[in-house]
Amino acid sequence: MSNVHTFLIEPFDIMLHATEDGVQSLQARFATWLRTLNSPARFVCWQMPATLDEKINHLTRTARETKDSQRAQLLMEHRRHYEQLDDSAEYQRALCGMAVWSEQNPRALAGGMSSSFDTSVVEGIWPALFDGKYEIRDAPFWYLAPVGRPGGRPLWTVLNSFEFAPSTWNFFRPLPPLLRLNFPLALSVDIPKTYERNSAIDALEGIIQAYEVHLSGFSGEDSRSVQRVADCRQALQEINAGDALHMVQLSIAIAADDLETLRERVQAVIHETNAWFSLRHEVGELLARSLGYFAAKSTKQIALPDTSWPVVSRELALMLSPLGYRKLSGTDGVLRGEAVGASYPVFHNSWRDKGQLMKSG
Repeated sequence: MSNVHTFLIEPFDIMLHATEDGVQSLQARFATWLRTLNSPARFVCWQMPATLDEKINHLTRTARETKDSQRAQLLMEHRRHYEQLDDSAEYQRALCGMAVWSEQNPRALAGGMSSSFDTSVVEGIWPALFDGKYEIRDAPFWYLAPVGRPGGRPLWTVLNSFEFAPSTWNFFRPLPPLLRLNFPLALSVDIPKTYERNSAIDALEGIIQAYEVHLSGFSGEDSRSVQRVADCRQALQEINAGDALHMVQLSIAIAADDLETLRERVQAVIHETNAWFSLRHEVGELLARSLGYFAAKSTKQIALPDTSWPVVSRELALMLSPLGYRKLSGTDGVLRGEAVGASYPVFHNSWRDKGQLMKSG
């Protein structure tokens, strides 16, 4: 197994690309990068609670230190505005990461991703899914609970995919609605294998043959199998047009402060996604192993039963849609607008941009 390199990716606002040409261009750029994969990779998006406390504290300190009374008054008015925003919302911070098992130079890998995703990509250590020690509990259902004093630490559980209908996906469904559920979760898109072209064609033709044998001996109507054959034929066309074939597994880690809320959130996620992919609630040792999907741990080391699904690059590109939902980014700079359906303030520091331009010049 090659060395693993982990990267942190700054999410952007997909509404800047929200035209037919814009999203098609975005999908093409993402797919172009995915076609270059020749080793395992994993995309993870963490959605964690966040506040405007850092901005509020900064304004308070600045107002206290300034000697200009009018400026101090203006700063305190800004602070009250941010306090009102913070009190009336439950913000989250989005962070995305990519892990690539490769012998390539990590700087070159980051540069390729930055060019394709058109956002900042830096090599960095991924955050832990949770702090401290946890233990598995099985009543009233399987979940992970903090060991010792909770100290505000939530309960966790994990759902894993086992069947996809990716041809119906786009950049706005089904993953973005998950992010708008607005509770702490993490999404992992595991890509344990990318086929070489001839191997991909052989694999798809084998699947088609297996389904056709099944249908020939089936007396009733099996619309699902008929659709699978149609999907495989479509995938063959995409591969002949230059796409790659990837094996993909989706995992979703969900957090809550109490068991009843955790149960409700699990059902909400399953309900939101069941038209696009099927999820199973992991139990026992499989639940503990599933945590590896949110770390730089290889799929072989995680060692779960293989329920990955064949997906072409054009479709897999849509599974990277969380990159377009930045939520609460850094609070450095001035308030310049709103993002995510006008639910999140966007801050921008133009002085930082000027400093970067001066360095590059």
